[in-house]
Amino acid sequence: MSIESVSDPSHPAYGCIANLNQILLKYDLVIAFPSLETGVSIDIQGHFQAVWGIFQGVQSANSVRQMLARLRENVDRHIWVRSRGVGTVGNASTSMGSLLASQHAATRANIALLSEADNADYSCIDEKFQPESLQNWAKRACVVNAQMHHYQDFVFKGLAEDGYKIIDAQKIPEVESQGIFEEVKLISRELKLDEYNAVADAEDISESQLKKLQDKKNKTKIERYQERKALLQQRYGVEVTTILVWRDDDNWYPQLRLHYFMTLGRELLPARDAATAKMQIEAGENAIWKPDFNRSLLLAAVLMLEDMNIRYFLTPGVMFRGSDAASQKLKRVAVENRYIIKNYLGISVSEGMTPMAIVHTLLDKLGLSLSYVGRLGSRGKRERVYEFVEPKDGRDEIFSKWLKSSGVGVQTE
Repeated sequence: MSIESVSDPSHPAYGCIANLNQILLKYDLVIAFPSLETGVSIDIQGHFQAVWGIFQGVQSANSVRQMLARLRENVDRHIWVRSRGVGTVGNASTSMGSLLASQHAATRANIALLSEADNADYSCIDEKFQPESLQNWAKRACVVNAQMHHYQDFVFKGLAEDGYKIIDAQKIPEVESQGIFEEVKLISRELKLDEYNAVADAEDISESQLKKLQDKKNKTKIERYQERKALLQQRYGVEVTTILVWRDDDNWYPQLRLHYFMTLGRELLPARDAATAKMQIEAGENAIWKPDFNRSLLLAAVLMLEDMNIRYFLTPGVMFRGSDAASQKLKRVAVENRYIIKNYLGISVSEGMTPMAIVHTLLDKLGLSLSYVGRLGSRGKRERVYEFVEPKDGRDEIFSKWLKSSGVGVQTE
């Protein structure tokens, strides 16, 4: 049994949480997802032989321990834990002062940019809204970020403190390990493909039907597919295909949105950010929650990319080298502003990175990349050369739809 879609009335796991100790006796294998943490106690004895866990770094280290402890019986726990987590908060700092300072600075900069862009008065904003809550947010963020930077260490340390004896698993021969890895990847892709196909093939629904589904708490799998398809149609404005569902699942939308507002939709960006900000200001009665406010605005990020002249690297037919003046200048600007870049773009830049490595990192934020041409130059002075090839991923059609629509592309999520 899979304890996953508990909101689906047709799912075997629907409503099972209250009666787990009776229901689980019917199953030899139970797959539980991260939602199964505190508040659940499985007191069955002599039925399950072990608990297995794969932790990719999405949950906190404490949540991992909580999940492993749901079965109270003293059986072996076999786990794999990623060395670093993937869910940092804010600028990923472990310093409370740095986290708060970055949010304050970003808020001031965003307000200044908005004021300059649409000549509106934003002096009504209450920047000191719930300072104690912001302090608590920063404290918790420090803990989460520290755990994510050393995820595996924190998990094992916590388990040892809970009384577990940590034993390294016997290493599997590399050939066998690679075979298992490829098999698991293949199965994972097949399962995801089935779901993506189901979303793309789902029946189209009207806006009123979508609203009803969004308000509905318990949904069947078919209803969830219909809802997601409708939301994707609203988000991208084009036909929903299997590939589009896959790309959206791979975090394509934020990349596309940033690329759009840096290029075709650049003139619309100030109005988009102003509308987003005013919506939050009105909802909070002039008070804003700084982390949400800063995360929802794009103008500062686009201006930062423009300062680094990243659009130059989107010129087809040009050969790009790390020794080029434009590449060297980009690195210099990026390194000088690395803390600001971390604030607005969420990426790390260091002096040790090559100019082209920084270019690739920045282009990845747009869902773009440079193609490797080869190592060119005279003997002893050869260096890697790249060129930009226009992506054939359908973004041009999406950008065109966004440009014609007053709503699409203005979404904050």
